[in-house]
Amino acid sequence: MDDLPLLNPAEFPDCFVCGPANPDGLGLRIHRDGTDAVARYTPKATHIGYPDRVHGGMIGMLVDEMLVYAGAPHDLWGMTAKVRYWLRRPIPVGEELTLRGRLVQRSERGFRAVVSIHLPGEVLAAEGEGMCVIRKPVEG
Repeated sequence: MDDLPLLNPAEFPDCFVCGPANPDGLGLRIHRDGTDAVARYTPKATHIGYPDRVHGGMIGMLVDEMLVYAGAPHDLWGMTAKVRYWLRRPIPVGEELTLRGRLVQRSERGFRAVVSIHLPGEVLAAEGEGMCVIRKPVEG
């Protein structure tokens, strides 16, 4: 995946999920794969809910991030307005997850996207969908 173009914008280095400068953050590196956004992430022991299982809220946060990045390969940057997700199976700590965000609809105001999260072996672990509003540049 490292040979794919990186989508992480330099202007947001402190984002909790994708910012490389946030010492407490996840450091998620998101790449462009054709018209999709893709990433890999291995949850740590500090991300547990039940013993040895990743907290569902952590998965929700990854879904939220990938929704936003689903627009990036289309030169759309948005902010999540609505998100929902489904946990399809318990996710063990320490297993590498493959995340994919795909834009499925767009308008002048925003876009709709879907996200899938897979365990090794292409096993569906979670999926989500949501709407993002287009982020307007801050005038200063």
